[in-house]
Amino acid sequence: MRVFRSPAVLLPLLVAALIAIWPAGVGYTVLAGDKATARVLVCQRSHTGSVRTTQCRGTWIKPDFTTGSGHIYNVDESDYGRDVPIRFGPFGPYAHGFDRGLTARFAGFGFGIGICLVLAVVFARDRRKKAAAAAWRASQNP
Repeated sequence: MRVFRSPAVLLPLLVAALIAIWPAGVGYTVLAGDKATARVLVCQRSHTGSVRTTQCRGTWIKPDFTTGSGHIYNVDESDYGRDVPIRFGPFGPYAHGFDRGLTARFAGFGFGIGICLVLAVVFARDRRKKAAAAAWRASQNP
């Protein structure tokens, strides 16, 4: 379709698609990522205005006995000192599957897909209207 060749159309569609990529990557990680076991070693809270976040770090070991350390997503202070099952994916290690707040974050996936669909319909209809108007003007000036 010619409507999707315009930069004014492609840019919003690209932004909407990018909104949908992160939740899709996390979904893949939680459902099919490589399994490992991690020990949460330290958790640190930070406050930015009214938003409180907790970042935890730890070490992990995979079934092939390779080890690593770093940030572990979707854990909190209640996991401190415990071994938790994690999965690895494109955006790093995640623990607890969909149990802790990831479901709400997946609204971004639906939001991004919804924006893509709405923009596609709006731009396609706008293009048709412009083509119809141009055809009408051409028929008025023989």
